[in-house]
Amino acid sequence: MPVISPVAFAPPAANDQAAPVAAQLREKIRRLERAHSVQRAGQAAVPLGVPAIDALLPEGGLLSGAVHEIEAGPGPSGRIAPHDGAALGFAAHLLGRFAATRPGGTLLWCRRPFGTFDAPPYAPALAAWFDPALLMLVTVRRDEDLFWAMEEGLRCPGVAAVLGETRAADPTAGRRLSLAAEKSGVPALLLRSQPSQAQGICTTRWRLASAASHSTPGLGDVGRPRWRLKLLRNRFGTPSAEEIPTWIVEWNDETHCLSVVPQAHHGSAGADRAARPFGSRLVG
Repeated sequence: MPVISPVAFAPPAANDQAAPVAAQLREKIRRLERAHSVQRAGQAAVPLGVPAIDALLPEGGLLSGAVHEIEAGPGPSGRIAPHDGAALGFAAHLLGRFAATRPGGTLLWCRRPFGTFDAPPYAPALAAWFDPALLMLVTVRRDEDLFWAMEEGLRCPGVAAVLGETRAADPTAGRRLSLAAEKSGVPALLLRSQPSQAQGICTTRWRLASAASHSTPGLGDVGRPRWRLKLLRNRFGTPSAEEIPTWIVEWNDETHCLSVVPQAHHGSAGADRAARPFGSRLVG
């Protein structure tokens, strides 16, 4: 009589059953949070204008009454260049998208300078994304004053978006900003020139670095600016098949549009130029 091992009839391990259940619970919670966030008063989704990226965001864009973080990332050399303006350029692009939804609205830019060579944003370069006449610049000496100015700006009528340029990460101030943005429906952007502690209240968190531009074969032109864009946090959006979605995007000064560079067009070492920093264009 053959001997049948009991192992063949053993029930699945507890971990094998728990993994799919936990994943289903996380997805259910994410959907409930997403539905609640979109139904809140003043919330609206503003698309970035890049279909491949907008498809992952809640309702096809960035929620207006929320906090979004943008940080500088290391470039091809593995280090963060002091004047790499990729994160600054992406922040300006977002401000332009939000400003278009509220014509004539003020764009409040709060910043705390770091060092002697820290220059303010350069208005002629920002004109590629929005009208510099809409910009109101506030300079402070302390991070506490910067968060206070951002919070007050979110409560002011006529403000289309608020941006804070700082390296500090204050959980209490972050929660206050999130509540103020939710109540007013005005977006708040945190721009960081250096990686910092993540704010758990942020709806999205992005990391930007300059990427090699593509020159025309046979010519010595510089090529259009390119950024390496990573979506580190997507709280209410659609989960991506990738662990951290990453794109190479290109800015077109003529059409004022941002587009994803196809993988086949990333170029080779012979066709691409070195990473093109934006710092000299965006600050002055």
